[in-house]
Amino acid sequence: MNPDYNKQLEAAISRELKALPELTAPAVLANRVMATLEQRARVPWYRRSWQTWPVAMQAASLVVLLALFGGLCLGGWQLSQTGTATLALHRVGEWFSGLSMIGNTFNVLVSAAVLVVKKLGTGVIATCLVAAGIGYAMCVGLGTVYFRLAFAKR
Repeated sequence: MNPDYNKQLEAAISRELKALPELTAPAVLANRVMATLEQRARVPWYRRSWQTWPVAMQAASLVVLLALFGGLCLGGWQLSQTGTATLALHRVGEWFSGLSMIGNTFNVLVSAAVLVVKKLGTGVIATCLVAAGIGYAMCVGLGTVYFRLAFAKR
């Protein structure tokens, strides 16, 4: 496109938009918006978003939340040091050992597939893919023929 034409078009559109008169909101809409804004301003501080709380309350809540987080971390660490927790974690590990076996099997299969692709070369793989595509097309075609023969009106 011509850059001068784009600039001229942009200037013409800008002129036309600036020439339009200001739009005024309907009185009903303006009243509803103002009522909603006044209602939000009357909401107690603890019902507003945290950023609009008084600074002292923000600091106090931050201290309480940090203390709770620290207590949770300390409690979790203390719990992990007990013999019961160690036994429970061992049992959970036994449950997930089957998933580990499945993951290892999947990893071996993917590695074998990558090795086969590297050793066979693209010609053999392309030939196999074409043969599979032709076989699929034949199955779809024969299935369609058999379906039409089976449900044909006589």
